[in-house]
Amino acid sequence: MNVFWVGGLFWLSIGAALVFLIRGVMRQQFLPFLLCALLLLPSAYYFSGAENAYRWIMLSPLVPLLAAGWLSMKKR
Repeated sequence: MNVFWVGGLFWLSIGAALVFLIRGVMRQQFLPFLLCALLLLPSAYYFSGAENAYRWIMLSPLVPLLAAGWLSMKKR
């Protein structure tokens, strides 16, 4: 049984996260940034065990979370 579909899901989640990030930037809404961060969490967890510069990818979900927090504070 091949497990190539797992890599496909990995890249699909990264692609969907980028779509939500672009949508959040264009519309200045809270929910797309939050969905982007949630979709980036599995790939960030995967790269968190790296012992080289790839471990900095682990911090990638912080960018959309900070943007979502900024937008929620701005709307109040």
